[in-house]
Amino acid sequence: MHASRAAATRCAAAATVCLCVFAGAGAGVSAGAARADDNGIAGKSAQAIADAARQAMSGATSMRMAAKVTGGSGTTGLDLRFDERGNCVGTVVPPGGSGKAEIVKRGNDVWMKFDDALLRSRVPGGAADDAIALINGRFLHGTTGSFLLRDFADFCDLDFFRKEFPSKPAGEQVTKGPRTTVDGRPAITVTSRGDGGTGTYQVATEGKPYLLRLQGDDTAGERVEATFSAFDEPVPAKTPAPADSVDLSQLQ
Repeated sequence: MHASRAAATRCAAAATVCLCVFAGAGAGVSAGAARADDNGIAGKSAQAIADAARQAMSGATSMRMAAKVTGGSGTTGLDLRFDERGNCVGTVVPPGGSGKAEIVKRGNDVWMKFDDALLRSRVPGGAADDAIALINGRFLHGTTGSFLLRDFADFCDLDFFRKEFPSKPAGEQVTKGPRTTVDGRPAITVTSRGDGGTGTYQVATEGKPYLLRLQGDDTAGERVEATFSAFDEPVPAKTPAPADSVDLSQLQ
């Protein structure tokens, strides 16, 4: 994936999350009394649910995001776990589905492994065979300052998403829908419509009112489908061994 496209996709995903979830206005619909095991959020107005989700998501110390972001260049798949300390693990599937990249980030250190299919789709002609032979199934290791890695590393920036969560789109109206479940977790549905697009999202009705799932479209033609889980859980700490890595400085 081209670096600028990686950054653009990250921003589009975050923008759509904010569009769908954190509405600035809208009439709420009252609900009945909460069940004994509820956190009480389902009985609140649509606006109160949005506010509670905004606060919970912006305060999360870690999470997992599994998402598909579709735009003019195709669909990008993301499955990432990240935390507020700059740690991250996961995968990125670029538009077109040609291959996959694994990413590991610990602070400012970044490791990325491009499978052969992805290398062949991005490196022209016979140079792909040379790149595959040189890398030999290993991770590329650099830092967040590395030109090749920095935009991919931006996908793993929890702080970026947490800063975007409080955004309140103009002209937004929010209505409350039915109870549902997301991967077995009970939730309440909210639908949003506004100047920037439309979307639906589900907020947890047990524990903290985290956002569990969203589906949204914006006026720029981007579509996001995402689920969130593993809130406040440690991100796996294992990093690739030196024998399984090649330092970017050795390739220059």
